[in-house]
Amino acid sequence: MSYTPVIGIEIHVQLNTKTKLFCSCLNEYVPDQPNKNICVFCTGQPGALPVLNKEAVKKAIKFGVALDAKIPEKTRWDRKNYFYPDSPAGYQISQYDNPIVEGGAISFFVEENTGEVVEKTIHLTRAHLEGDAGKLLHVGDKSYADFNRSGCPLIEIVSEPEIRTSQEAMAYVAEMQLLVRTLGISDADLEKGQMRFDCNISLQSPEQKEANKLPDYKVEIKNINSIRSIGRAVEFEIIRQTNLLKNGETPAQETRGWRDDENKSVSQRSKEQAHDYRYFPEPDLQILEIQKDEIPSKDSLGVLPMQKRKNYMQKGLNLQVANTFLSQPLVGDLFDKLLEFASQPDQVTGETFHKTAANLITGNLLAMAGKTDTPIANLLSLKQLFEVVDLLDSKKLNNLSLQKILELLSGNSDLDALEIATENGLIQVSDDTALQAFVDLVIKNNPQVVEQYRGGKVQVIGFLIGACMKESKGRGNPEKFKLLLEKSL
Repeated sequence: MSYTPVIGIEIHVQLNTKTKLFCSCLNEYVPDQPNKNICVFCTGQPGALPVLNKEAVKKAIKFGVALDAKIPEKTRWDRKNYFYPDSPAGYQISQYDNPIVEGGAISFFVEENTGEVVEKTIHLTRAHLEGDAGKLLHVGDKSYADFNRSGCPLIEIVSEPEIRTSQEAMAYVAEMQLLVRTLGISDADLEKGQMRFDCNISLQSPEQKEANKLPDYKVEIKNINSIRSIGRAVEFEIIRQTNLLKNGETPAQETRGWRDDENKSVSQRSKEQAHDYRYFPEPDLQILEIQKDEIPSKDSLGVLPMQKRKNYMQKGLNLQVANTFLSQPLVGDLFDKLLEFASQPDQVTGETFHKTAANLITGNLLAMAGKTDTPIANLLSLKQLFEVVDLLDSKKLNNLSLQKILELLSGNSDLDALEIATENGLIQVSDDTALQAFVDLVIKNNPQVVEQYRGGKVQVIGFLIGACMKESKGRGNPEKFKLLLEKSL
């Protein structure tokens, strides 16, 4: 029997406000200074009252607008009651049935196992504001509580159970990380715990799928703190639950923890239902009324990731390059500025200029920036970058000459790329007559390889092209060398 995974994901995103959600303590990451930013409220002292952070509300609304969600005129706060050492008050101020963001959807591209790239849209149930819990550190037989994170503003984003594969799960959370960073509402640094995932997984039988009925159980996987890990957790859990169902067992409705070092989930406790938290309206906060003029227009948010990705792909760039530009804004900014420079009336570009520029920036320049620890925008001036791309696009430079000219130009913005290439003998030779002389010499000097080629071992032509490049001191056009060698042999 074939089962269909039914996956919903809860994402906790820490908002990058200056202070916490309900008090004036700083909202900062200071792992080496436990309990630095704490007060009577975020440590749950009796009688301490919350004061709402307006900036957190604005950021949550901005998120909802970006996803075409409904922002209600009124939203209220609720107490979610549970007893755990990292929640000293014994409750969390959250939102239950009246969240600040209702519905909405996010679209992204995902590469399936077949290699096909498809567009996927996942709808949201809600996104609500809440204060974070503290953090426990377990050392030996002792546990330590750090309340620096207690009360930090979170939005909890709850998806509909529309995700079906590990690839979709990873693409969904990656897109959400990109979105909140683009909106400027969170740094979403996974290593700092500013973005965390809980994953709900169950398997639908063919009969349930046909009847459009959800499975009778749901397993929650917690403690997932990386995009790679959510993919591994989903794959593990699908296999575990499939084996149980095939043996006639129904997986227990439970909460399981993800152990990344062991690549497995382990049972923690039976899964709570909403009534287990005994929600009731927060008595110390008023109902929050949101005026229409406090809701920004979607146009004011700028170009969002999916649209920007599509814009890149319409220029002929592949998904991987487009994602590089989105995930590394400084790299994408350089490409955008280059296109703006190239659009000036006195500039002329070839048909493949965009693709050549993108490959150069994400390949040679990005590697060079990493190797020299130099910001990518500081390696070449826009004029130099345009000239190098133009030389590549017009086949006047090959890959061997490219690296040399980049090294000669780097840090010397006054130098002209064409002049430097010419002075250093880096301009590629494409004249058939000149190249044929090198081809004839290589064929003469490598009789055994020539015989292998003529005997059917055609892959040795790579060796002969390399020999031609060596004879031409790296200036020959390798594509033309290949054509001339094939013709001569």
